Parts: sequence; C-alpha cells; structure tokens
Amino acid sequence: MAASVRTESKARLKALRGALAKEKADALLVTDLKNARYLTGFTGSNAFVIVTESKAFLLTDSRYATQASLEVKGYGIKIITKAIDAIAGLVASLKIKTLAFEAANVTCSTHSKLGEALPKVKLKPTTGIVGRLRVKKDSGEIERLRASARLLDTGYRDAMRLIRPGVVERDAALSIEMALRRRGADGLAFDTIIASGPRGALPHGKASHKLIKKGEFVVVDMGVLMDGYNSDETRTFVVGKATVRHKEIYGIVKGAQAKALEAVKPGIKAGAVDAAARDHIKKAGYGKYFGHGTGHGVGLDIHEGPSIAPGNEEILEEGMVLTVEPGIYMPGWGGVRIEDMALVTKGGYELLTNTGKDLIAL
Repeated sequence: MAASVRTESKARLKALRGALAKEKADALLVTDLKNARYLTGFTGSNAFVIVTESKAFLLTDSRYATQASLEVKGYGIKIITKAIDAIAGLVASLKIKTLAFEAANVTCSTHSKLGEALPKVKLKPTTGIVGRLRVKKDSGEIERLRASARLLDTGYRDAMRLIRPGVVERDAALSIEMALRRRGADGLAFDTIIASGPRGALPHGKASHKLIKKGEFVVVDMGVLMDGYNSDETRTFVVGKATVRHKEIYGIVKGAQAKALEAVKPGIKAGAVDAAARDHIKKAGYGKYFGHGTGHGVGLDIHEGPSIAPGNEEILEEGMVLTVEPGIYMPGWGGVRIEDMALVTKGGYELLTNTGKDLIAL
C-alpha cells in the first residue's frame, strides 16, 4: 500500500472517531461497502468494519484474506464465516455497551439478528456518519476523479464520430463503452444513456434499439469508473442541421448551466445553485419541463452528497465535487441536458469534465 493511501486511511479514521464521539456511542458498525472502502481501502465485496475510540477492525471472509492483508493497514483483520456471530463476538470482547450502525444499510432481519445476538448491547441507528466525511474530497480522491473525468471526455469524441442517421442507439453505446474500457476504464458508472428524438424526453433513457434519425436531438449521458471513483457527463447533439427550435431550447439549457456554475462557491447553499438554473429555465417559459434536481455529488458512488436540489440548505465547501446538469424534457419531441463535474475551489469552481458545449450538428 502506498504511503499516501495509508495517510488517507489514518486521517479518515481520526475524523470518524471525532464524529462517533458526537453520537455518544462506543463503536460504529459499518456495513456499506463503499463506506468500508473509504475508511480502509479494502476493495472486496464482503466487508464489515467496527471502529471504537481506540481500535478498528475489518471483517471479511476467506476469499479475501490475502487481498485484505495487502490493501488494509491500521485495522485488525479478522477472517470470518458467519457475520452475525463474528460481529457479536467481537463486540462482546470489546465490552461495547452502545453500538451505532448504519440505518440505511441494515435490514430489519439483520437488525433483529444483531439484537438477539447482543441482548445487552444498545443498538443505535445513525444516518450519514461516514457519508458526511465523504462529501469533501481529499487530494488523492480529487486526482482519481480528475483521471476518471479526463478519460470520460474521450468518450464524447467517440460519440461525435459514431452518432449518425441510421445508427442504432445501443450499437453506438457499445462501441463507445468498448473504447473507454480499452483506454483504461475499470467499468461503467451506470448504463450509458443515448436517447434520440422523442426518447430524449426520458431523463434516464438508456440506449435502446431505436434508430437515430436526421433532425433529432441526441442526449448522451455517460460515466466511467476508475480506481473506484466515478465520473459523470452529459452532452446533447443534433443530427443534421439545427432548427430555430433546436437552437432555442439548447441555448436556454446552456444558459441555465452557466448560471448554476456561476453560483458554485464555498459558503453557498446547495439549493441556491439549483435555483440559479431553475429560475433561468422558468423565465424562459419552460419551467414545467425541468423536473429533477440540478445535480449531485460524485465520488465512490455515482450519486452521493451534496444534493443540488430545491431547498437544500447544505452549505458547499471547498473540496466537494458535484455535477451541474439542468435539462428541458418535452414529451413527444425530445430533450436537452448539459452536465459537467465541478470541483468546489476556494474562489469558485473548476470543471473536471471539459467536452465543448457549443451545439454540434453531427
């Protein structure tokens, strides 16, 4: 494990212990795999983490014994067979009286089994205790997100080459995805969206068997996964010559994104960024065609905090990475969305995705 990764793990563990103290719990049981990875660096598919004021443990099964020993430092590693029994045994040995757990990631069944195995331990539900730490990215995370975004930009060069009249949406998506994998993507952040013509009114219209036709908008929303970190970007193209209506709708969305990006800076409420985009679209007369939030955080998860949504009081901080993605979706006709990833900096923001945003006719 590189020294920088060990330093990240140590700093995160310290921050978690500070947050745990405020919860008035003796320990935290982490069951969310992304949260476990964030804390420990472990990339396996079976992991539980238990953290106390002075000790920390990673629990996994025998498939990952060697992997855990290579990836995880600063945690006691325990190879287990039955998770509930192992967790209960460790909690008992540590003399834990109050065990906090991730309420959003523990099923009713698991909670019941833990209660039966630990009758004298208070189980305390918590929400977002690790997620709040993940919202601000450290330097290592930012570099991983930059790399993921740089690779994703190359996919849009492929899209501009491949999208033509008569091409099937799924065929274009597959070709782009294969090229991205060859260039180093570990996988996709989500199913590629290529939505042409009326399908562009579907915000999550993943690539279908539809033929792309001349005179249509084509919404392309893609993301890749690199070293655990996601990227997310959307561009909208027109096939053939753009009409007056194409130019009007596209210009409104482009202007809305510019307004929202201007609002991005430390100390601003997330909801204010959403309002900047939403108000611009409303003033242009298309407010009813923009229903979703303006953006979301990006990191180990493709959707994480902060939520750039109406009324969100969360304050933006330097080091957050978020998307800004307003859109207009008109049923029966089509849609436009423009999305970029932005890093919140001391003086404002820095774009991590950099595909051009002028309306391009293919």
